[in-house]
Amino acid sequence: MKLLTLFFANLLAFFLVTRVRQVVAVTLVGAVAFTIVAPPAKAQLGIPAIIAAAAQVVATITNVIGPLFGSIRGTLGAVNGVLNQFLNLWQQVVYPPQSINRARSLVVSLIAQYRGLLTALMRVNVSSAQLPNPVSLDSIMRNRGTGDFGQLTNAFGQTYRAIPQPADAHPIERDLADIDDAMALANLKTLKASDAVVDQMMAAANAIEDEGVNMAPGEAPFLAAAGITASVKSQAMMQRMMAAAIRQEAARVAHDNTVRKRNAMFGAQFRNDMQTIFKK
Repeated sequence: MKLLTLFFANLLAFFLVTRVRQVVAVTLVGAVAFTIVAPPAKAQLGIPAIIAAAAQVVATITNVIGPLFGSIRGTLGAVNGVLNQFLNLWQQVVYPPQSINRARSLVVSLIAQYRGLLTALMRVNVSSAQLPNPVSLDSIMRNRGTGDFGQLTNAFGQTYRAIPQPADAHPIERDLADIDDAMALANLKTLKASDAVVDQMMAAANAIEDEGVNMAPGEAPFLAAAGITASVKSQAMMQRMMAAAIRQEAARVAHDNTVRKRNAMFGAQFRNDMQTIFKK
């Protein structure tokens, strides 16, 4: 603390001395110029007196202000020594350049080894449909977009056909067909949204990797925070997909249970019909 106080005091003195020297220099130049240009007068002291006064000023600067410059240089040297110690601490202990370069080399190696492979795996074409309607539905399901839900609904209806008319199916059958189609479409839309999020997460991961190659040591916490944020978003999307799968499973259980209820209802109706026949 004393060292910093002495440093700022000497620095202020330096600025003051610099200001004094500028004023003295301007005064001397003005005096010499006036002596040369102005006509001699009887009351003037003459050039020898001016030179003597200038010599006295220079002597004052040398004897009084000179030691202040020396003190300032000493203080600056001490501060520079402390800064060098801090620099050595950061370069040799906290952030050694060799370790940083090894980490950057590792990031570059991992990018070269895995990025292309992961991108290729994400883009593998697994479409297998052959007929026109299924091909259209399969293409829309796998295009990783969320702006064509209307086309998805149309392609789904063309592939799995419309719900039977009331005269062609029992109300229970129509209800089951309607809810099954609704659950299937909902899950397909969720799946397309998940694919879009996966693309965004991959782009974020690539950006974090690219920054890892050129980042400064102090940027590591910020990149780590960005990675954690992306991971949380990815986990949220995974939870949404799990919720969709659970809903689908619940709908399947309800469907199977409805079939049992329908069979029981049809059985009861059959018994009533048989009793009616035997009574006749």
